[in-house]
Amino acid sequence: MKRLFIIALAGIYISIFSQTAISHEMPTDESKVAEGVKATFKVTQSMSMADILLSYEDTGKAITKAKVFAKAKGPDGKVQEKELVGMKMGKEYSFGNTFDLSKKGKYSFDVLAEVGKQKVRFDFSYEGH
Repeated sequence: MKRLFIIALAGIYISIFSQTAISHEMPTDESKVAEGVKATFKVTQSMSMADILLSYEDTGKAITKAKVFAKAKGPDGKVQEKELVGMKMGKEYSFGNTFDLSKKGKYSFDVLAEVGKQKVRFDFSYEGH
C-alpha cells in the first residue's frame, strides 16, 4: 500500500512540474486600443519572439496590411529597434520579430503601427525571467 501511495505522489509531482514548465513556455499577452485599432502584444521568451496582432476595434477584423516597428528597452538599458514582419501563423495574422530577452527584469516596448495613412502608437511591458 505504501508503494502505491508513493507512486501516486510522484505522479502528482510530475504532473504539477510539467504544468509549471509548460506555463513558462506559453506566450504572455496584453491588449490595448488606440484610435480604433486594437493591438494584442504577445511574448514567447523561449523563442525570444515578440508579436503584435492588430485588428479594427469596431469590427474585430484583422489588420494584415501595416508597417509595424518596435523599440524594446531592456532592464540593462539596451535599446533594440526592429521592424515587425507580417505573417500568418495558423488562423492568426501577426507582426513579429526576435529580440534579445535574455536579461531578467522589465522590458518596455514602444510600438508604432502605420495602418494606411494612420499612425498609432502603443506601449507594452514585459517581465523577463
